Amino acid sequence: MWNIIIGIAFVIGGLSGQLALRGFDSPEGLAAFGGILIVWGIVQTVRAKNAE
Repeated sequence: MWNIIIGIAFVIGGLSGQLALRGFDSPEGLAAFGGILIVWGIVQTVRAKNAE
């Protein structure tokens, strides 16, 4: 669940240009990394529901 929340913050920060991926100075890279975190959080949530 935390992956989704942090991912959303990274996407918003990256697309607004307020945050950048450290070492690359790339806001788009941070937004992409946030998208990956969101997808991974959704996968973890679905797996946890299926395990119950």
